[in-house]
Amino acid sequence: MKRLDSIMLKVFLWGLPVLAGGALFNYIFDTGLAASPLKAVYNASGFSYALWMLLSIYLGVRLIVSGTFRDRVLARLTFMRERDEREALLTGRATRTTLMTSLAILIFLFCLSCFQVSFFKLPPEKALDGKTRGFSLGLKLSLLKDFETKRNDTAIRQYDVFSYDGLPVSSSTIILLLIVWQIVSYNCTMRRLTRLE
Repeated sequence: MKRLDSIMLKVFLWGLPVLAGGALFNYIFDTGLAASPLKAVYNASGFSYALWMLLSIYLGVRLIVSGTFRDRVLARLTFMRERDEREALLTGRATRTTLMTSLAILIFLFCLSCFQVSFFKLPPEKALDGKTRGFSLGLKLSLLKDFETKRNDTAIRQYDVFSYDGLPVSSSTIILLLIVWQIVSYNCTMRRLTRLE
């Protein structure tokens, strides 16, 4: 199993630049590519994307389930080294610091994703006691993704001065930034602790 995991991991990593190049090629030559003599290449790229996606799901499950595979792969990804007891102790401290800062960032992002703030101007005919400006505060917590379509009511939007309805970035961006944060935070903390020792 260890050898199979190693082969799958190498195929996954070496496949990334190949798939990125294929996606760029398909994007540039998309018009008419499916009907040209390169149709076989076009179809093969779709098949390779599907295989790579299945491979990424397999590796993701293996990272969750197998402790030895997880330790081997993620230790290499985060540049983690534990050659002696002192480095193991420093790794524990750096990991604790990274966990705490990541948890603080997640709590902050959770709060930002729930808040709703809107500053608006009322039309003159809807003014309340002669006041044409207002604001509203709201809290939205949804455990599942909203599938309802947002209204495109221009009559309401033209009076909107400022509106904040949760984080402006996608969940994929947040997850990617958190992965990068974990790696950078761990390594910076580890360097700082190594200098202090």
